[in-house]
Amino acid sequence: MIRYILVDDDPQTLERVREKIDIIAKDYALQHVKSYDSSKKAFEEINENDFDLLIVDFYMPVYNGLELAKKVATHKKVIFLTSTINNEQKVINSLDISGFLSKPFELEEFEAILKEKILARVNNQKTYQKGDLVMLAISKNKNIGIYPEDIYFISSALISSGHKVKDNKKVKAEKPQSNHVHFYGKNDIIEFESIRITINDLELNLYKFGFRKINQSTLINTNYIRDIDSRNLELYNSKTPFEISQKEKTRFLENI
Repeated sequence: MIRYILVDDDPQTLERVREKIDIIAKDYALQHVKSYDSSKKAFEEINENDFDLLIVDFYMPVYNGLELAKKVATHKKVIFLTSTINNEQKVINSLDISGFLSKPFELEEFEAILKEKILARVNNQKTYQKGDLVMLAISKNKNIGIYPEDIYFISSALISSGHKVKDNKKVKAEKPQSNHVHFYGKNDIIEFESIRITINDLELNLYKFGFRKINQSTLINTNYIRDIDSRNLELYNSKTPFEISQKEKTRFLENI
């Protein structure tokens, strides 16, 4: 869960930004904490323990965005909203702040910053070492434990070469149930069968371990990429050919 606060002195901008983020909030587990149309009030009320991400206008009266961020978000991720980009971009890049969004911004811009600069950091509170068990919540009362290095890809489709192993013999697998996925390991063996969880939720939870979405149905472990071009991808120890969708291709190739 990524908890975010919005600050802009224009109430209409606050409303528009909130509405736009709401479109993808569920996909990225984004939770709106509060919106402020006054930098002074934001400074007085914001508690640093209550949020993970500050989205703030660069130019505001009393405290500008940079001043406010230094006061209330020293150890948090920050995205600036700005009408111009030249000077602001230089400042933001020099401070290693998450990024900036032009007003109005495209949703794809926001998603790119989320994936490239925020997800891996906000969710990376614990240093992972090979052999560590990672717990995934698949329902209110149920978790599964996986070793990320044992998972080569995850898909809501039945891969033609995918199979289970029982008593040292290959066993034909069934297609995952609706809204479920199979976890595939080395040689396309199904390690976890028909788990109820979405590809978007899995990318959110496994991003820091090198997992990336290549289309709406499949997440791959980039540590096992053997060959890749602009449209197709192959993994070590897998007979499965993967096609990267046009929508995901650019961001995927930039972040492996």
